[in-house]
Formats: sequence, C-alpha cells, structure tokens
Amino acid sequence: MSTVLITGCAGFIGSHATDHFLQNGYQVIGVDSFTYAANIKNLEEALLHNSFTLERVDICNTEKILNICLERKVEWIINFAAETHVDNSILSDAEFIRSNIIGVKSLLDVCRKLGTKLFHISTDEVYGPAEHHSFTEEDKLSPKNPYSATKAAAEHIIESYHNTYGVEYIIVRPSNNFGPRQHSEKFLPTIIRSLRSGDQIPIYGDGKNIRDWLYVGDNVKTIHAILKNGSLNEIYNITFKNEMTNLQLVRKVVSALDKDFDQSVKFVDDRLGHDFKYSISNDKIAQFGIASKLNFEQNLLYTIDCL
Repeated sequence: MSTVLITGCAGFIGSHATDHFLQNGYQVIGVDSFTYAANIKNLEEALLHNSFTLERVDICNTEKILNICLERKVEWIINFAAETHVDNSILSDAEFIRSNIIGVKSLLDVCRKLGTKLFHISTDEVYGPAEHHSFTEEDKLSPKNPYSATKAAAEHIIESYHNTYGVEYIIVRPSNNFGPRQHSEKFLPTIIRSLRSGDQIPIYGDGKNIRDWLYVGDNVKTIHAILKNGSLNEIYNITFKNEMTNLQLVRKVVSALDKDFDQSVKFVDDRLGHDFKYSISNDKIAQFGIASKLNFEQNLLYTIDCL
C-alpha cells in the first residue's frame, strides 16, 4: 500500500483529495498548519479512517516534514498547501511568499534528502490572461498578480531542483475549482451567501471577466489519474473547459435560488490588475481518458445545496 503525504489536507481541495486517496487504498498522512482557510470539519470522514494520520505542521518546518517522511516511508508529497486568495495577495503578499515559495523550497529540501517525489498543485493563473488561444503546458508563464507570481516562482524552483539535484516531480495547473467546503471568501460561496442573506452580490467591473470552472471532485480524480499514469517531471493542465463570464455564473446561481437578478447584484470597482480571461488546453490529459461524470449544472446545484 502506497503512502502519500498530503499538505493542506484540511483545506478545500486538499480535504477532497485526502478523502479520494483514502477511498482508493492509500495510506495518507495529512499535514496542515490550520491557518484561517483550514477547517477540521473538512476532515470528518478522513479522521474515521484507519489509514489516515493527521499532523499539525507548517510545511516550512523542514525538519519535522523530513522526519515524518522518513519514518512513514512516504513515496509522494502531494502539495496543496498554499495561500490562494488573489485579493489578499494584493493587500499583502508576505504570507504568499512564505507559504507558496519558501514552503515549497522546504518540501523540495525534504525530497532532495530522501528521494521522495513532489506532486505540486499550481494554477492556471500562472499563464496570465488569455487572448486568442487556450494556453498549453509549453506556453510562457506571465503571472499578473502577487498570488499567481508566487505560484509561478514555485514552479521555477521545482524545475531547478530537478535540474540541479535530480528531484522528481509532477506539476498540475488546474482551472478555478468549486464545490463543497470551499472557503467563504471565494467568489461562488460569496454569491450563494449574499443571495441567502438578502445582500447584493458584489461583481467586479462589468462582470465580463471569463473564468474556467472545474468541480473539485473531478479535479482530485484527475490528479490521482495523473499520479498513477502520468510521466515524471512533466506538467499537466487540468480543465473540463467550462468557461463563462462572471455574470453568466451569477445568473445560474440566481436562477437556481429563484431570485431576481437585477435586485441581487451590485457592480463594484474592478480589482487591481484584474486578468480578463483564463483559458487552458486539456489536450495533454486526454491521453488518460478522463471525463466528468456529472455536468457542470448538476455539480453547481449540488454545491449550492452544500454551501
């Protein structure tokens, strides 16, 4: 039975990955420092599982992570731990640099010493805004906000550790995730919370910015497929190509909750450096025969019920 260490295990995507890997027969060591974005309730299912161990550790604590990996013979570190909210990174990027760059360096130092492999979760935002095509994995990184810049920097450091020290890795770049357990600061939970409380939904600019929405369950299944069948030292985009404007997403949620659109929204000043469109290709993961079992609307309705 393979043993994996999942960082950020009490966060949104990390907790779903923890459940998925446990359900598929892995021994899972969950690591989380329990910042504001983590929630112990996200691990209710995992904590009942005999194959799960929880460690309250900061990924910057290299010695502690190294000892855990050594004692438990960890084959892969799957790194979900990150500061992720763009608005927060614009206000202050210090924690983003610490977690998303220094934290990744810490994990790489463990991998370098023990021969452990790193599976790193990046983001489609490292490419910057798309104009006339969907980005492939070979395209240049051109991040435009502090959050995405730290994620791009982490990727460069990972590749440098492979080139210099032989550390083996896989990097994935998923599009915008949504689903149960997502933190309240994110866009979709904000929409749902505002509608249920009778508040107006704040929409940046004219609401025409385009994002690509990926259900969290589909994301973690794809991550597992890539870990099992992907090639080492490669990068993979993860998307099911559900691109829509922010206004289109809002209209879907407003309709699902039977609210009046015009009374439910308010347009606010645009975010600083707001990327207009993210779009990535999924040609590379097509080799794995991955397809969403439920369509976007079904997953969205389920998420609305859960949040």
